[in-house]
Amino acid sequence: MEYENEHFEGVTVTLDGNSYRKCSFKNVELQYSGGPVEMAECGMDHFSFRFGGDLAQGLFTLYQLFGTEGMLQIIRGFTDPDVTGGEIQIKV
Repeated sequence: MEYENEHFEGVTVTLDGNSYRKCSFKNVELQYSGGPVEMAECGMDHFSFRFGGDLAQGLFTLYQLFGTEGMLQIIRGFTDPDVTGGEIQIKV
């Protein structure tokens, strides 16, 4: 589904399979299971994530393998502008 110029507040928002453009999110729970999602020109204010499906299992497995520090390194890898090609190298 496509959302444009919508305001979401105090609700659970499913990201998978949806497109959000020029939307605002305040005090929401973002639910994500690893499916396609598009977001452009959106604003966020106080949100939390709930992961589901295979994505949740994969994140839990990474946590079991690498612990908290390893997970933080993975997250930093995705937010580091020097990372290219979607590949992350974990150093523990």
